[in-house]
Amino acid sequence: MIGVRRLPSAECNRAEKIRAANIRYHTKLSKTYDETQPHFKQENVTQVRERLKRLAKTTGGGRLLDIGCGTGFVLSIAAPFFDEVCGIDITPAMLERARKMAKSKKIRNIKLVEAKCDELPFPDAHFDVVSAYGVLHHLPELQLTFREVRRVLKKGGIFYADEDPNYYFWQSMRSLPAKGAAVSDILEVERRSVCEMVGEVQNVVGADLDRQTIRDAEYQKTKGGFKEEHIVQLLKRAGFKKIDYQYNWFWQEGRVVRDLSQEDAMYFEDHLRAALPLTRSFFKYVAFEARP
Repeated sequence: MIGVRRLPSAECNRAEKIRAANIRYHTKLSKTYDETQPHFKQENVTQVRERLKRLAKTTGGGRLLDIGCGTGFVLSIAAPFFDEVCGIDITPAMLERARKMAKSKKIRNIKLVEAKCDELPFPDAHFDVVSAYGVLHHLPELQLTFREVRRVLKKGGIFYADEDPNYYFWQSMRSLPAKGAAVSDILEVERRSVCEMVGEVQNVVGADLDRQTIRDAEYQKTKGGFKEEHIVQLLKRAGFKKIDYQYNWFWQEGRVVRDLSQEDAMYFEDHLRAALPLTRSFFKYVAFEARP
């Protein structure tokens, strides 16, 4: 591998601890992952499909690498648009689910590798697109991963990341009082998902997964989510020059899509985007596209 910078020993020990927690966490989660994760809902699948289709058209649709591929969410959507899709993950149980998915859907152009995001086992300038969907917030150190992604991207390639927690939304949820007259029932559900994240996760994966493991595995969430200024700075340090940072999924957007229509949701989204940065606390997630 080319250009991999090693962490100091203390940071390395922390990284190994968090990596081990992620393996335990995602091994447990793999059993019900596709059934419990909100990004598998059709309204989100539709948006991701259109994004990947556009990225394939823009870059020529050669090779896509999905880091932290999990059970193959992005790979299954991207496969029709790229000549080759490759997924890496550190959790064998997730990779096994991805293999079964590929076999059941008869996806022929897929490759799966057990590997770390910050030590990619690929040559320089190998991929047209690198994606990271719902992955970056699990990592203890983003800079090394960003540098490795930059290294394996071809000239004109695009790094696409999505579904990471928006700092400003998380801060607004944490500022709310516990359930009471000032907080509606529907807002209380959202507040609890942020402020009582560990307990909410245990409701999904089971109480036998200890709370510290969950906190370590959801490392960037416990730090409060992603700040635009910080992420853009890290990307620039890694060698990315053109960065399109986005705020996605305004509060209750999925409900608007289901109860009204996708067009109505886009109207509200465009309205909120027009008022950025004033409205960035209304969006649950962040995404970006970065080019060298």
